[in-house]
Amino acid sequence: MFLLAWRQALLDPLRTILTSIAVGSVIAVILILGGFEQGQYYQLKQNILNRNADLIITQAGVSNFIAVRSSIPQLARADIKAVKGVIDAHPITAIPIIYNKNNVRTPVYVLVYDTRGGPSSIIKGHEIKNGRDIVIDISLAKKYNIKLGDSFNVTDFEFKVVGFTKEAAFMMPFAFINYDGMIDLFIESEIAPDLSTFPLLSFMLVELDPAADKTIVAKKIEQAVPSIDVIKPEQLVKNDVNMGKVFFKPIMGLLVTIGYVIGMLVVSLIMYADIRARIKSFAVLKSLGFSFGRLFTCVIIQSFLLLVTAIPIGILIAMSISIFIETMSPVYIIQLFEPGMFSQTLLAFFIFAFIGALIPVHAIRKTDPMLAFQGA
Repeated sequence: MFLLAWRQALLDPLRTILTSIAVGSVIAVILILGGFEQGQYYQLKQNILNRNADLIITQAGVSNFIAVRSSIPQLARADIKAVKGVIDAHPITAIPIIYNKNNVRTPVYVLVYDTRGGPSSIIKGHEIKNGRDIVIDISLAKKYNIKLGDSFNVTDFEFKVVGFTKEAAFMMPFAFINYDGMIDLFIESEIAPDLSTFPLLSFMLVELDPAADKTIVAKKIEQAVPSIDVIKPEQLVKNDVNMGKVFFKPIMGLLVTIGYVIGMLVVSLIMYADIRARIKSFAVLKSLGFSFGRLFTCVIIQSFLLLVTAIPIGILIAMSISIFIETMSPVYIIQLFEPGMFSQTLLAFFIFAFIGALIPVHAIRKTDPMLAFQGA
């Protein structure tokens, strides 16, 4: 029956190719939508892990790293470093700003760091050397045509772009400066009158002795400084990803569901139209003694063959679109091959292929073998 299904597919190769492209395009759309959602979660995860900390200190009651305001007492650093098992506590300050150039505005998450927590990698240029230097996400460079050595103005304070990185979250690019730069920005810019609204210390990245127990040290730190919380990076990752799902899951889930419905309709309509177009072929097979069961098996195999052809086409289309999106706007990452999402998409389309094979069952069952002799 496989050979028969294969020959049926080759009766009109152009039709088969166009059909595979149509189904592949629907697969590509679902992969892109799912990949976009997974890309957001991946960025939220990496922006915490890239800070390279054994424990992360936040303001008491704050359980996220992104999209929250955390303010830690500056004197807490000495108390934290005094806890047994702690090698150092590296300060981090998070400052959300709106970058404005040529009346085009973009929200930017500025991370201020000292000895740890800076950009995870510099894809072009070099790291910060003084208070006037800034490293920005490559998406900002592309959006505003910023080159190395160009100025980057925050309110009326001018930084110099010395490097490009690739870090963003919540569709918001990151920028990195050091504490000399933050102090100069606060003192010399228009931010100065509103200084009280900005935290001077947002988080601390705790570096532990390799032999220290994270849980025990975390409890000791919280006892020493009651105004802070100590969170393991993996827990903070989970918190931020869950927060991301609250924002993205409803709309992305709806879009993906619509994509699945369209996919099921496309596969079903294609299979129905294909069977109706070849109804005489089935009449001939019936007149030759093929049972309904064998013909139905042939249709199922043909449906799966269509899908097996369409999947690589869909993957190629999705990869091309994702490369285009990430090239034009690097702030977005498309995770096409996240195992759960990818396998779910393929499984769904195999189910659609089976459902699509059920649609023309009635037409096959009612086909009159005498139809094979009409027009002879």
